[in-house]
Amino acid sequence: MRRFWKFFAIVVFMTGFGSGVVGFSMFWWPNIPSSPRPEEGRIYPLNNHGHYTYMNPSEHLIQELTWNGTPILLLTFAAIQYLVDPFDEIRKKRKYGTKPRGFL
Repeated sequence: MRRFWKFFAIVVFMTGFGSGVVGFSMFWWPNIPSSPRPEEGRIYPLNNHGHYTYMNPSEHLIQELTWNGTPILLLTFAAIQYLVDPFDEIRKKRKYGTKPRGFL
């Protein structure tokens, strides 16, 4: 069962990290125009540091999924780490304890 939780934690973390990178990189995608083009469906504004670029519905869906999904995935990863502890980090910390006062 621990192997499943390790695999699941890694998958959740990598998906959350990759999702965040894709969502953050959308501000520099070269094919997003700076003026609306309703005939192409580019009507969704993306505030790109003071000037707007316009996305089509699929790009807008990607942006919404990445910005809303990344925190959920990373919080899920944190919950798995805290509640399940698949990599035995809490057990190792309890096993060795803390250093005594004045320890150099």
